[in-house]
Amino acid sequence: MKVLAIDTSTMISTVTISEDDKIIGDFNVNQEKTHSESLVPMIETLLKLLGLDLKDIDLFAIAQGPGSFTGLRISMAVIKTLAQVTKKKIIPISTLEALANKSSSDRYKLAMLDARGNRVYGVLYSPDLKEEIIKEDLYTIDDFSKKVNELGYEIDLIGEVCKKYEDKFEKARLLPMNFNSCIGGSLVKLALERKDEDHYLFSLVPNYLRKSQAERDLEKK
Repeated sequence: MKVLAIDTSTMISTVTISEDDKIIGDFNVNQEKTHSESLVPMIETLLKLLGLDLKDIDLFAIAQGPGSFTGLRISMAVIKTLAQVTKKKIIPISTLEALANKSSSDRYKLAMLDARGNRVYGVLYSPDLKEEIIKEDLYTIDDFSKKVNELGYEIDLIGEVCKKYEDKFEKARLLPMNFNSCIGGSLVKLALERKDEDHYLFSLVPNYLRKSQAERDLEKK
């Protein structure tokens, strides 16, 4: 089975392709171009380099969010188009869950993304990644770190924003940079584990976890 996974929930555009139990292509770009400019050419380039056609893909996976509003909209539109054209399934996966899956230690897994304004999208998983100890949500960094510290667990901090807030967490270990982004490998792994799930194509939407700035501004008026 060949899986094509994409992620544009952060500044990094990611396209990953796996075949059975191995990753055969992984393309990650962090640059000033928008995802709308880079994502489709990346997909086309990786398929060409691997000698594959789009019709060879058996399953699609996407980082559903949270993350960048614009980035999530772009990747969702692209993946739904590809799935509709090929008549293949999409497996949506939490960006934070995929990030947490980068660690395989026996510690609790804390994954975070920057939501700006001293806020983070955060989640705390059990060591086996089977349970959300603190549910995935939008938090102020002070509220989130307090909840985590009260538990007293030894934790892995995973995500690029963790370096900024490392001193907020007790019993915490900041993982090296190769753990903190580029989640394509986790996406294909989780998609294969869930390949029998059915998600109605036209009801799939990004998981923003909060309202857009435009919606918040409208409410203020």
